[in-house]
Amino acid sequence: MTAIDPITLEIIFNALRSVTDETYAALMKSAYSTNIKERHDHSTAVMDPNGRLVAQSAGSLPIHIASMRGLMSALFEKFESDIHEGDIFVSNDPHEAGGTHLPDINLAMPVFVDGEIHSFVCNIAHHADVGGMAPGSMAGGMSEIYQEGFPHTRSSIISLGANLGTDILDLLLLNVRVPLERRGDYFAQISACRLGERRLQEVITTYSKEAVTAPTQTSYRVPNGEWRMAWSPSAMEPIPLVM
Repeated sequence: MTAIDPITLEIIFNALRSVTDETYAALMKSAYSTNIKERHDHSTAVMDPNGRLVAQSAGSLPIHIASMRGLMSALFEKFESDIHEGDIFVSNDPHEAGGTHLPDINLAMPVFVDGEIHSFVCNIAHHADVGGMAPGSMAGGMSEIYQEGFPHTRSSIISLGANLGTDILDLLLLNVRVPLERRGDYFAQISACRLGERRLQEVITTYSKEAVTAPTQTSYRVPNGEWRMAWSPSAMEPIPLVM
């Protein structure tokens, strides 16, 4: 790994975090449903080529970020080396792809540099309806997941492809209520992925692909063991926090 000083490392990390913050704002502003625009029930992140978290937006929810890790594991298991530039993968399966529940739609897009996967841009958003027996896709009395909504898919992951598989998207929309609004939310998520891919390429061009991997490599170089830290927040009544 390229040696990098702490100051440059922090600059690069903040550049990566700015990518997630911008995609978070873009998704919020371009979504159709109030669930995303006003409730902000969405999250964005950048993952390394092994599916490990690199950076997340300030507004991201922890449960969403954990769900993205499940998406990455399922993606690698199903597609292995069959991942191409421009692909966008989508899943909402809580059982096979680490999803939270069916209304949370997870997307991931690879970022290629010199023909190799450098990272992934990911986002997740709560759709107001994904089909099922009740409007909103959440109700009591359900006895199986198919009553909750339309899983994407039984094999967990769908690749929309570089040219966007509109036939796949049409199939998804055929199984939901208010499909026009859902279409808008899907395209908001897809656009956020593509925006993140462009911004990441800009960061890589500025700092080099080796330097941009430094934040992740530095984090995972911490040796195995038990570590203890104490901290007293100064902005509130002093309460020692021990980790």
